[in-house]
Amino acid sequence: MKKICAMASSIFCFDKPAQSIKELKAVGIDSVMFDYSLFCSAEGLLYQREWVKEAGLTGDEKPKWKPEKIERYYRKVTEAFREQDFLPSIARLPFTNVQIHLEDLSQYEELNRLTLRVGRDCIGACEELGCKYVIIQPLFAGLARGQEWEANREFYLALAGTCRKADTKLLLINQCKDWNGHLVRGVCSDGAQAASWIDELNRAVGTERFGFCLDVGECNLCGQNMQNMVSALGGRVQAVILAENDGHRQAKLLPFTNAYRRSSTMDWLSVIRGLRELSYDGYLILETVDTTVAFSPLLQPYLYPLYKAVLDYFEMQVHMERDLKRFGHIALFGAGNMCRNYLKCYGEKYPPLFTCDNNPKLWGTEFEGLAVKDPEELRNLPENSGVIICNIFYREIEAQLRSMGITNIGYFNDEYMPSFYFDRLKREEMDEE
Repeated sequence: MKKICAMASSIFCFDKPAQSIKELKAVGIDSVMFDYSLFCSAEGLLYQREWVKEAGLTGDEKPKWKPEKIERYYRKVTEAFREQDFLPSIARLPFTNVQIHLEDLSQYEELNRLTLRVGRDCIGACEELGCKYVIIQPLFAGLARGQEWEANREFYLALAGTCRKADTKLLLINQCKDWNGHLVRGVCSDGAQAASWIDELNRAVGTERFGFCLDVGECNLCGQNMQNMVSALGGRVQAVILAENDGHRQAKLLPFTNAYRRSSTMDWLSVIRGLRELSYDGYLILETVDTTVAFSPLLQPYLYPLYKAVLDYFEMQVHMERDLKRFGHIALFGAGNMCRNYLKCYGEKYPPLFTCDNNPKLWGTEFEGLAVKDPEELRNLPENSGVIICNIFYREIEAQLRSMGITNIGYFNDEYMPSFYFDRLKREEMDEE
């Protein structure tokens, strides 16, 4: 799994970008999602043209938009990526604001023409930079209901014709739209429909050129079940953007930070369950620009280790069952509710040899039909065995296992189990004298 941060979620200074790149690299972030909206946009070109017309300027007069300055910034940033050996492998083309409102249809048509022009230029730049995956927002501005597919089919196939490299992948992405001041489901927000679009586009180009990027924040704004969305898309999902919001405003917050009454307002349960069912192994993209900029610049660099930890956490949750498959034999560590939940979820599919516990009073007993042993017995496990920690004291137990020379360590966490088990273990406290 490739764990990366959105470019805007880090502290990029166009004049001196190297420092942010070094800090991201130092904490173990794999790369960044390169965001071309920081350098250009179809909306900007459209508004610039309208401004020139209204001002009555001649071709000799210079507009406020200075492409040579933007080009200089772009070159400096990409050079810094190359110098730090941190080249991005995925990029996002400029997006149009979902709340855009123009005066007449001709402006919408011009905006879509400019979007295609900018998209072609950016795809060329992506391939020059080495980005193999390109996230491209579907057209929606000024399209009447029922016109979306034909307009986007033409748009995406035109962009596919721009690709010079055989392995360049174009990713559609779900979006919401503004409907009289309310954010509602937009183009590609239905998983089954998006899947059919991708299949049809791939048939048209004769190769697997197209895939999908799932933005879970957009799903949340539309009140969607993300597990169902992932199931409908299946293996077409190549990238997932992780961002939290309150379900009403288009914020880009760090997961688990928009909380009410001690829990996140985001349905991370359906996200993780869906990706786990898919055995997802593509891009995990953390987009947290609103969280980042809310902190003082003096504090922002200290967020990077947390961002890496959040990405690691999602990888652990999504790959939990895949990690179980990699061991020829399994032993558990812990003889409590989490062990019990492991047995209910995975006990038949991945049966453990035994469990162990640091409480000597449990040694030699059985727990849910499983023998409870001294942790020293873990030294005698067969080759290709793994120890799965079923206890909330993960760090402490991991350190204990590593001190014993055990390195094949996995984790079970029952926050996002395939099924809920509400009945909890009830027994007398065995540590009482």
